[in-house]
This record gives sequence, C-alpha cells and structure tokens, in this order.
Amino acid sequence: MNTSAEQFGGRASLTRRISDDIRRRILAKEWAPGAKIHSEAELSATYKVSRVTVRTALKTLEYQGLVDIRHGSGTYVNDFGRSIPTGLNELRSMSETISELGYDPGMEYKMADIRPATKIEIEKLQLDAPDPVLYLERAVLADGKAVAFSYDTINISSLPEDVVEQMKKGSVFASLDTINSRPIRSLAEVDAVIDKQIGWGEERPTNDLFLLLQQIHYAGDGEPMMYSKTYFMEGRFQFLILRTR
Repeated sequence: MNTSAEQFGGRASLTRRISDDIRRRILAKEWAPGAKIHSEAELSATYKVSRVTVRTALKTLEYQGLVDIRHGSGTYVNDFGRSIPTGLNELRSMSETISELGYDPGMEYKMADIRPATKIEIEKLQLDAPDPVLYLERAVLADGKAVAFSYDTINISSLPEDVVEQMKKGSVFASLDTINSRPIRSLAEVDAVIDKQIGWGEERPTNDLFLLLQQIHYAGDGEPMMYSKTYFMEGRFQFLILRTR
C-alpha cells in the first residue's frame, strides 16, 4: 500500500488528508475500540512525513472525538458502543458519518416543497423578502432505522434548478458538492427538547425526547445557505465535545 506523502497531495492539505486516512482505518476497525494505535514514530514512517505532521493529524482526530491522546502513553481509539459518534465541531454530512461507520445511510422524505420563506426563515437566512426556499422534512436512517428527524430550509435563489431537484431526493451536501458550493462553516445551538409534534413512524420515541441541533450553514462568502433543525433520538447518535485547559 502506497502511503507516502505524495499520495496525499499538496503540503497545505497533507495534515488533513493523513488525519482522514487514519480516521478511515479506525472506522474500518483496524484498531479495536480501546486499543492503542501505532506510535507517532511508526505513523511518521508509514506516511513518510514528520512527526509534527502526524501529531497535528492525531490532534484533529482527538478534536473529532475519535481518539484519546494520553501523554506519555500513546493514542487510543475511543469506544462509542452502538451509537453513532460525531464531533460537534465537525461540519460533515450525516450520511458520510453513518457510511464511514459501516452502516447503510438513507433518507426517508416526508416533504420536499418549494415555497415562500416564513418570517423566521427570512431572519435566519438574511433574505430581503419572502423569496422561494426549498423546505425539506426527512428521517435520517442508518441500516434502515431512523436515528434523527431533519427539518431544513435552503436558500435556492442562486442554485441551478437541477441541483435543487437533486436535493429533493438525495443528500443536500452531495448535491452542493456537484457545483463546489458545500457550506464551509455553521453556527449551531444544541438543546434537549420534549416535543410531541416532531417525527413520525414506528421508530419515533414514545417519550418525545430529542436532542435538537439547530444550525445556520454559511457559504465561503459569508452568506447563509441553509437553516436546519435536526432532532436526534436518544441513544442513537453520540455527540462529542473536546474540552481542554
């Protein structure tokens, strides 16, 4: 297997690409949960890069919650049980996260409608008027089981019609990738909520308890692209936050 630095492209993206490859190896179960992964020296030799580059890549994985770096001991894979782990600092498609963990991702659409923006959507997306937006209601699936319910409003004023049509039946991020327009950052709020109006179907929790991740996604020029409210079901998604002194 060629794991030289040349394989991973330019130097500017080298750390990110190496962290992505180590992430892939972790999610492929090359190291079991709780196991110690290869040392910095071994990874440096494998990827043919400096130990500083490896150390930075491992730090990225620690921020994502995938590993625990224990000074003087090594780097260990975190154990998440059967829930799906994701770092709150990550801006990733849920389908990507689910797929990387070996589950089959899917979306069950309840609604995909182009309509005028509501008052709160105008405010969140900084629109000048009730412009047309794409409103989606979807269940997020892992191996056919619902893990979350997502309610998304997308500013479609500058999007090609074919991309908007793709969003009605597939991943929003993947659709935006076709025109290199994926959001680069988001502002998020997290709240525990009890709401009888959220969700549908047999998998909906009977206790009406959800973890709400409310986000505004921004394009590279700072313009809001999407306002989303995703309600995660208890025990099916595990969010991680790295806190340091």
